Amino acid sequence: MEHMASHKARIVRPLSNVSRDEWRIKRYAILADGRTYDDEIAEAATKEAIRRLPLAGNLNDVDRNHGIAIQLIHFAETAVVSPVFYWKWGMVLGHIDQMRAQWREPTNFQTGVREVVGCIWEMDIISFEIKAWKERVLNKSGSIDDLVTDYLNHSQVA
Repeated sequence: MEHMASHKARIVRPLSNVSRDEWRIKRYAILADGRTYDDEIAEAATKEAIRRLPLAGNLNDVDRNHGIAIQLIHFAETAVVSPVFYWKWGMVLGHIDQMRAQWREPTNFQTGVREVVGCIWEMDIISFEIKAWKERVLNKSGSIDDLVTDYLNHSQVA
């Protein structure tokens, strides 16, 4: 990959949502050229994300998070990178430190570059997720559980 190469779209694959330890996690895989999706790597990334996420709150929690997260599992050129974001205080998106596994050990996730929030491909998905949260949860009426279920079932397809 050239440092300042022109942007080229990558395959984005919505994955099945995961519910564990009171967290509901909406997941995506991003595939760089020449990389293929691997269930074992995705499962290892999700397991590590759940270990690192704070204690899950609930949808009515005004002090903590809402137990709703977004995980991106990026099968990138140099490593598997997995940023994880979570909703809190209704309109705030929190995140944990970037998780990164080298290709020689693709299920062994360590902390990546802390000041990095995500790359352009990852941020495209987060932009979609912010818009979906506003449109499907914050700006609609109805049961909060039904609204969140609708949000979790609405994914970006590239």
